[in-house]
Amino acid sequence: MSAPYSLREKLAGLFLLAGLAAGLLITVVIGGGHDWFRTYNRYYAIFNNGYGLEPGVKVKFLRTDIGLVTRLELTDNNKVKVHLSIRSDFADRVKTDSVASINSPTFIGSEFIDILPGSARTAMIPEGGQIPAEERKNLSEYVEDLRLDIMLARVEDTMTNVASLTSQLQEPTGPFLGTMSDVRQMTSTVAGGQGTLGRILYDYEAYGKLNQSLDDVNDITGNLSAVSDDLSALSGRLARDLPPIVSRVGTITNQVEQGTRNLPEISRGAREGVRGANQVLESVKRNFLIRGNLPRDPLPETPTVPARQGL
Repeated sequence: MSAPYSLREKLAGLFLLAGLAAGLLITVVIGGGHDWFRTYNRYYAIFNNGYGLEPGVKVKFLRTDIGLVTRLELTDNNKVKVHLSIRSDFADRVKTDSVASINSPTFIGSEFIDILPGSARTAMIPEGGQIPAEERKNLSEYVEDLRLDIMLARVEDTMTNVASLTSQLQEPTGPFLGTMSDVRQMTSTVAGGQGTLGRILYDYEAYGKLNQSLDDVNDITGNLSAVSDDLSALSGRLARDLPPIVSRVGTITNQVEQGTRNLPEISRGAREGVRGANQVLESVKRNFLIRGNLPRDPLPETPTVPARQGL
C-alpha cells in the first residue's frame, strides 16, 4: 500500500498546481495580446534597397498591424527579398494587384511595410507568393513633389519685398516717416490754436459761435418736426374730406354731361320758336287792319349841302 500524504505534502502539491495554473493563464493572456496563438501566412516582396528594414518591423494593412518582417536576404541580382508573416485572417485581402511599400511616419527611421489593398474582383495571392512592391521615394523625390524650389523662390521674393518695404519705411522723406511728420506738424498746429480746428478748440469765441450754430440747427430741427406733424395732420384731414368732395365733383360732372347732351335739343327748340315768332310777325304786318297803324320805317339820312360841298 502507498503511504498516505502528509498535510504538508498536500499543501505543497496544491500550491504547485496553483502556480502551474497561474503560469498557464498568464501565458494565455500574454500570448493572446502578442498574437502567439494566431496562424500566419508567409509572403515575400522584393525591393531594390533594404531601406533600413530588419526582422521584427511591422507589416500594416491600411495602417493596421497585420504581421511582421521575419527575415531579409539578398537575391542573385542584388535585390533585397523581404519575407513577411501576415495573419491568416487578412490573407483574403492580399490580392494580386495589392502593393507593398515602405513608409515611415518621419523622413528618417521607424520604417514599416504598408500593404495597399487591391480590388475586390482580383484573385488572392497564394501563401508563399510574391506581393508586388513599390520603391520608397528618396529625399530628392520628396523635394521634387513638394516643389520646394518654387516655394523657396516665393519666400525669397517675399523677403526681398519685405526688405524693400522696410528700407522705404526708414527713409526720412518716405511715405511712412513723411506721413508721421505731417501728423506731428498737424497736431502741433492744433495744439497751438492755429488753423480751423485749433481755433475751434482753443478760441472761446469761435467755440461759442459753434455752440450757437448747433442750437440754431436744433431749433430748425424742432421746427421741421412741428411742420412734419402739421403735414401729417393735414394729410389725415385731406384723406378724410377729399373723398366726399371728389364724389360731389363726379356727380356735378355727370349732370353737366347730361345737360350737354340735352343742349342741342334745347337750341333746336329755341330756333324753331324764334322762327315761328317771325312768321307770326310777318303775318301780322301783312294784315291790312294792323298794317296802317304800324310806324313807318325811318328814312335813310341824306347829306346836307355843306356836307356835299365838303365832299
